[in-house]
Amino acid sequence: MTAFMQRIATIVGSDTEPAKIPMPTTRISERIATGTGADRQVAIRSLAEQLVSEANAVLDQSDDRLSLIDETLPSELAFRVAYRSRAARVSTTFAGGTAYGLLVGDGFESELPQELDGPQALPDLIVRLLLESDINHHPVTL
Repeated sequence: MTAFMQRIATIVGSDTEPAKIPMPTTRISERIATGTGADRQVAIRSLAEQLVSEANAVLDQSDDRLSLIDETLPSELAFRVAYRSRAARVSTTFAGGTAYGLLVGDGFESELPQELDGPQALPDLIVRLLLESDINHHPVTL
């Protein structure tokens, strides 16, 4: 079992909600080189697929599942991670030789546009979605 799977198992197996729901680290969105933006988005998307699969493996068969939905747009790479009624959208838009990352979702509001601070921010994003959606608590067996 991976460290992330153990983290999810601890949350699911606990009878109490954590005192503080983690917030993924973000940074102010800024225009960067197209190649750098594409590389970041692909790295984040690849890890998202792995973490969603790991979390779903820990959840009971009767539990709702996390979903990962890719969006196909002409000048944007985007995906959404969703659990029950909560979702977060991670995107990179390409225009004029630059890329621009953006994180959108309930609980991620900011005065300035924000993007994830890299793949390392994904575990907290997924945990936040689960906890804010009243995840079912039960014993975990793997």
